[in-house]
Amino acid sequence: VLMLDAGWPVATVAETLGLDQATVYRYAAAFAELGLAKYLAHEQPGYWGLLNSAQLAHLCREVNATLYTDCQALREWLWRTYRVDYSRSGLTDLLHRLGFTYKLTTPVPCQADAGAQADFLDELAVLEAHVEQGEAVLYYADAAHPTHNTRCTRAWCAVGQERPLLTVSGRERVNLNAALNAYDPTQVLLDETTCVNAQSTRRLYEQLLVAHPGKARIYVVCDNARYYKNKELRQWLADKPICQVFLPPYSPNLNLIERFWKYLRQKIINTTFYRTKGQFRTAVLDFFTRLPEFGPDLASLLTRKFHILDAQPTS
Repeated sequence: VLMLDAGWPVATVAETLGLDQATVYRYAAAFAELGLAKYLAHEQPGYWGLLNSAQLAHLCREVNATLYTDCQALREWLWRTYRVDYSRSGLTDLLHRLGFTYKLTTPVPCQADAGAQADFLDELAVLEAHVEQGEAVLYYADAAHPTHNTRCTRAWCAVGQERPLLTVSGRERVNLNAALNAYDPTQVLLDETTCVNAQSTRRLYEQLLVAHPGKARIYVVCDNARYYKNKELRQWLADKPICQVFLPPYSPNLNLIERFWKYLRQKIINTTFYRTKGQFRTAVLDFFTRLPEFGPDLASLLTRKFHILDAQPTS
């Protein structure tokens, strides 16, 4: 109608809009007969759904505030609150449209302190500035104890079929004490030991001194395990360039090497069956010799970005 009002020929309007000329004439006649208000009336608004916008907003708040592990409990809440009865599939589709997804929850230590974690990240920014100026290096240290066994995980399987994964009955472990370079995640120094303690940590730190003989400062971010605070270890560190930087209590989310251990489990441990502990140990240690092979993955995973966790009660 606006094109015709602007003086466009009917043939040109029809060709531009992909219509036949009869349709263009029909629209023009309808506009002349009914007027603008009737012509623009929205008489087919479409299906709004069982819930209006205010109710949908209430539903979003409820899902964010309450932990629902299946749709049935949420269906019951909708019925009690609004006398609305969704099918399971219908409610699932609605939740997806509202921006929700079904995934694993994130464990948060109940003692986690967001304020202490924020203060630590402020301190960390100062240390990173020293590193970027070439004055220091920054490592994250932690121990891990991979268990000789496979672990069930998610994988693609044919519908209706099981995907068996062989396991062993043993619970033998490989004890690893490691330090990861925050700026080069393929550089991980390792001490395999029968027991992770102050002596193992000292051997690990001696590797750091050899790797960075000219650095004025070697920062090591670590948790509050006793062996890091061992009296003899701290006396030994007194005249060394190594400076231990302790994480706030209950803050594994701020230790970069925790992500590295998770990657190790995913790549080497969870889905591969090793019949003997010797085979398992060999595979784990071989992983550390192949770190450049995993460089792109590690660079993407081990970014120096951290999410602060806070122990907030949920209803």
